[in-house]
Amino acid sequence: MPLASKLRRFKELDDILKGLKILVDGLYDSESSPSSREEARRESRRFDAVIALALTGGIEEMLLGVGEAGKPLIIVAHDRLNSLAASLEALSKLREMGNPSWIIEAWTPGARKRIESILKGIEAASRFSGLKIGLIGGMSPWLVYSRPDLSSLKELFNIELVEIDMDELYSKFRSSKVDRDLMDKVLRNARRVEVSEEDLGEALRVYLALKEIVEEHHLDALTIKCFDLIGDLGTTACLALSLLQDDGIVAGCEGDVLGLLSMILGKLLSGSPTFIANISEIGEDYVSLTHCAIALSMVDEYRLLTHFESGIGVGVSGRIYDGGRVTLLRFRPDLRKLRVIRGMILDSNPFKALACRTQLKIRVKGDLGKILEDPLGNHHVMALGDLVDAVKSFCMLKGIEVEVL
Repeated sequence: MPLASKLRRFKELDDILKGLKILVDGLYDSESSPSSREEARRESRRFDAVIALALTGGIEEMLLGVGEAGKPLIIVAHDRLNSLAASLEALSKLREMGNPSWIIEAWTPGARKRIESILKGIEAASRFSGLKIGLIGGMSPWLVYSRPDLSSLKELFNIELVEIDMDELYSKFRSSKVDRDLMDKVLRNARRVEVSEEDLGEALRVYLALKEIVEEHHLDALTIKCFDLIGDLGTTACLALSLLQDDGIVAGCEGDVLGLLSMILGKLLSGSPTFIANISEIGEDYVSLTHCAIALSMVDEYRLLTHFESGIGVGVSGRIYDGGRVTLLRFRPDLRKLRVIRGMILDSNPFKALACRTQLKIRVKGDLGKILEDPLGNHHVMALGDLVDAVKSFCMLKGIEVEVL
């Protein structure tokens, strides 16, 4: 929505409009130029979000019209014609009204990237609602803090939780057959294999059983009380969860619903699988994340080892060389707060024998002491990319407090 006052037509207006349109090119589906508060309100109702190009001052009423339609609003302001002044006045009222709104200064570095991030958060907030997730076997007993009120999932996010008994998984496991083509593919791409084909076959049967459950229950994501498989089936779910993630199914371990929600959010924002992990070490400027499952598509190479704690089954030891930016996510159990940590992947060598198989070292500039002083539990989720702005916009729409370390 290009918005301008009717008071005076400045000759520079066309050039300013052209520049702002270049900034947001490809980010909008339709254009509308309302001239009143009522028109802005009516036009905004047709869309999921609005980008308003604040061309001049005197547009406060029209910006409020967008807010009255209840639509997320990104105001793109510039440094002339009182554009920013009007935007600030309107944003103050919009925030008071409870409308999710942002100001982007058009000519600052990274302006388009920030707009894209906010739009990602808006889209994720929409897609986060209405999901159907599976909890297989319940939550692991050691999750003494990380136990959300499951009824609040429906209330806060309109997420349906389906509780599935382990016997259903075991039944499907026993009737499944080893997929030789899949086994060959997993073996062919592995850097090293330290498990038998029999053990690998059992792990792949877990994958096939879980995939069948996903299809039958129409699940968008799942988490499983995976340690039960060690005693009951003599295998592990690590490889199965890794492969499900490669299939685009968000799959977490230990029945950690909080962790699963962070994984879902990370995937919606990044478009890639995520890594749920234990925090095994906190240094002055780094944190080490370890677990035995990671999407094979996330790593540069992987080895197939046994599961760390039990020494049986199949655990995935993945390495990432890229050194790219990542974001760590962690919900508080009441789902009213989300902790976010920016980081960069470091080389994780040397490999530690007394830790879970995938070991990633993340450099962090923030206050890592907060993790020890005010912990929100153990499992943290690593998503690829710097997603902080997107997370902030998601949290604004969902009414969640966001804490950036």
